[in-house]
Amino acid sequence: MALAACSGKKLSELPSSSAYAQCIRVSGETGTGKSYEIKNALRLLPQCIVHSENKAAGWSHQVQLVWLYVPMSHDGTLGGLLLNILCAIDEAAGTSYSTQPSLIRLSNEKLAVHVGIILRIHAVGVLVIDEIQQRNFSGMAHGGLAALFFLRLLNFGIPMVLMGNPFGLGALDRYSQDVRRTSSAGSFDFEPISLDDFDWHKCIAPGVWRYYVLPEPMTFSDPGGEILFQYSGGFRDYACRICHSAQRLALDLNERALTVEHLQQAYEGVDFSQKDRDLIEGFVHRDPIRLLDFEDVRCEHYAHKWGLLSQTKDNSKEPTAEQYGSKSPLTTESEMAPPESAGRKKNPHAREMTAAKQAAAKRASAEKKRAEGKALCDGDDLRNEGLKNFLIKGFDAFRNVA
Repeated sequence: MALAACSGKKLSELPSSSAYAQCIRVSGETGTGKSYEIKNALRLLPQCIVHSENKAAGWSHQVQLVWLYVPMSHDGTLGGLLLNILCAIDEAAGTSYSTQPSLIRLSNEKLAVHVGIILRIHAVGVLVIDEIQQRNFSGMAHGGLAALFFLRLLNFGIPMVLMGNPFGLGALDRYSQDVRRTSSAGSFDFEPISLDDFDWHKCIAPGVWRYYVLPEPMTFSDPGGEILFQYSGGFRDYACRICHSAQRLALDLNERALTVEHLQQAYEGVDFSQKDRDLIEGFVHRDPIRLLDFEDVRCEHYAHKWGLLSQTKDNSKEPTAEQYGSKSPLTTESEMAPPESAGRKKNPHAREMTAAKQAAAKRASAEKKRAEGKALCDGDDLRNEGLKNFLIKGFDAFRNVA
């Protein structure tokens, strides 16, 4: 009842609550299995539980949503995220919230409150927000509104799982409250698996090779997953892709067994682009320079992890490509100093601010030129007061004729 009383209020007008639901953060590079693991866990639970009439609870029919899986809006806007949530509820519960004029005509702040109420009405057990990226969250001005919405949902009592790239979820690290609340139930980081990791040579590699369809055994042995690692870099997605592509190639060639040559041909074929190979080989050879072209890969993090950089007191300075290539740890801050930042790429928000400042400066310059031009004109010039005087005289003449 207290929550229903908030209907019609803006998101910023909601009262704070001393009790709130918990939240899990799941971050990691693409292809490391974040979405796969969460979706597999959700499949163990029914998404909907239909309840019959319950007079004590005050309903004649109720659809309880055990879990709800929603992608972040492509442009990072709060309105897009709210619409995604309503569409996901409609698909799961058979409702029509996303097409109700009384809802979709509301402002985003008021609609956010109604979405929270709807989630509570359906007793959502956990709300999973996936695809939180730097391009649609961290680097956009809308990310702050979405972060506030996450906190309000936790206040509503809706448990959440936030998933995405570390740079995207990094937007939630700017305020201590966001850090504490959004990781209250744990924070998990997915990385490409190392060759010597137990999960790779005892779980992932044997599991991938188990999906084998050719009539005769493979001509090579890969008990520790070394060969599979060379063509995947420890990425689960690439490991599955090379296994699938190589076997499909062998079947197309009417071969009866899989060979290393099939793996190499598939790796160099159309199923892997040059950028795919750069990403894979960057992790295979532990070469951060190969990773510098990918803005969503934590190059500095992996350089430290692989022992190519030492930790320094000034973590705000970005190491250079030459320092990535050094095999000896770097110890001085002067060596860590980057070259001039002119070539460094700005995030989308910084680019928007720069473009806005340039446009404002251009408008001011144009206004100044117009003012200087008018100052040099006679009073009867059309560029000065002449046009106004001409129109007034024409209007007077028209009135006299009428």
